[in-house]
Amino acid sequence: MKTGALVLGIIGGLIALIYGLVGYGIGSLGSAAGAEGSGMVTLVSIALLIAALIGAGMVKAKPVIGAALMAIGAIGFVLILGFNFFSLIPVVLLGLGALLGFLGMQEDARQSTKA
Repeated sequence: MKTGALVLGIIGGLIALIYGLVGYGIGSLGSAAGAEGSGMVTLVSIALLIAALIGAGMVKAKPVIGAALMAIGAIGFVLILGFNFFSLIPVVLLGLGALLGFLGMQEDARQSTKA
C-alpha cells in the first residue's frame, strides 16, 4: 500500500505542481500588467504542492506524516483553485495516495502485533 501511495502521490503532486507553476506564471504576467494580486497566495500555493510532493516521497518511511502532507496539499489545492474538473485530477490522486498511506500505517501496526 505504501508503494501505491508513493506512486499516486508523486503523480498527483507533479500534476498539481505543473498547475501551480502555470498559475504562478499567469499571475506574474497579470501583476506585470498592473493588476493587483496577492503574492502570498501564490507563494502558499506553490509551497503546499511542494509539501505534497515531499509527503509522497516520505510515505514509505513515515506513512502518517507523508499521508498528512499529501492530504493537506490536496485540501489546500481545492481551497486555492476551487472544485472543478482541472483540480479534480491531482486532488483525487493525492487523496488516494494519502488514504493508502494511512492504510499502510495500519498494515505496519498489524504486522508488529503478529511478531
